[in-house]
Amino acid sequence: MQIPDENAAQLVRERLTSGCDTMKQLLLGLLDSKGKVAEEIHAIRKLGKSLRGGFSLFRLGKSSALEIQAIGRLLSGPRDAVSRLNTWNKLGWVGDPGISAAIAGLLDQQTHSAARRPPPETIAWCVDRVDAARGELLTLPADHLSDRIAKGLKKLEEKALARCRKLDHHAEEDFHEARKAVKAWMGALGFLPGDASKPDPLLHELAEMLGDENDLATLSEWLGDHGFTTRFAPDLWKTLKSSRRRRQRKVIKDAALLREAGPE
Repeated sequence: MQIPDENAAQLVRERLTSGCDTMKQLLLGLLDSKGKVAEEIHAIRKLGKSLRGGFSLFRLGKSSALEIQAIGRLLSGPRDAVSRLNTWNKLGWVGDPGISAAIAGLLDQQTHSAARRPPPETIAWCVDRVDAARGELLTLPADHLSDRIAKGLKKLEEKALARCRKLDHHAEEDFHEARKAVKAWMGALGFLPGDASKPDPLLHELAEMLGDENDLATLSEWLGDHGFTTRFAPDLWKTLKSSRRRRQRKVIKDAALLREAGPE
């Protein structure tokens, strides 16, 4: 992959700065949301994942990227509620109608109760986080930006591939960590110029499958926390585990193919 020269590196910084400006606009738009809070927060969090990768590209993963991560976590409620409901519907479990109705009803209720706008004070705090991240990026010396990007990109790639190698252990935490690493790598690539910004299509597929697996893991945790345990819904948990195993097998296969072209 071709690493940007100093002029192109400046363009990468400008793109990341522009992304921060867009996030501020989206956050301020929540103050006058027209009833689509979950969709708007989804857009903010999706952009945030990309920005975090961009900041890691400049080796700001332990500072600016954490500022953006804090925003996503703070605003996670509405989108997580919608994601759980969508994951439940896609699961297509046909079992005890009483259990199914109880779960679907509660999930639906939570999507409605979570669709309220965040308070202005919360949005203001999030905007401050964006400003802090953007400010640190702009204080980086103009010279040697290309070297910083080259090292940042190498670290992101190596971390993602290392996380993928651990997937053979089938540990739940390994899939979660691999998803974060792959998302960061993809986010960084999106800020690079030309063909460098177009990752292997297999990387996109891997990210999607890791996302699906994570959605099932999140739904499983929610079900357990709300009393729908294996004792009361054994068939449901059998379906959940089977669905996760299928996705995990596909993830491991795609990760192995991706590693063939990456560094050891």
